[in-house]
Amino acid sequence: MADTVKSSYILKIKLGFADGDTRTINLDNQRNDLTAAEVYEVSQYIKTNNLLLGDKYGADSAGILTADIVQTAKTTLDL
Repeated sequence: MADTVKSSYILKIKLGFADGDTRTINLDNQRNDLTAAEVYEVSQYIKTNNLLLGDKYGADSAGILTADIVQTAKTTLDL
């Protein structure tokens, strides 16, 4: 058997809060057609409706700070 390589993509969303705290959410196998405009729209919705609160002091949400798609590769060696 030959070695196998499996690729996958992770969407890393960094959320900000009014007290300066941040949190990162990792979403496996996200949509491939996600646009910056859609991420911005979701960020504004989170911020406007205060959907998420900071875990340290209950701070208001500042929305999405960054959203990055990261490709990962896992190689299985046939030894």
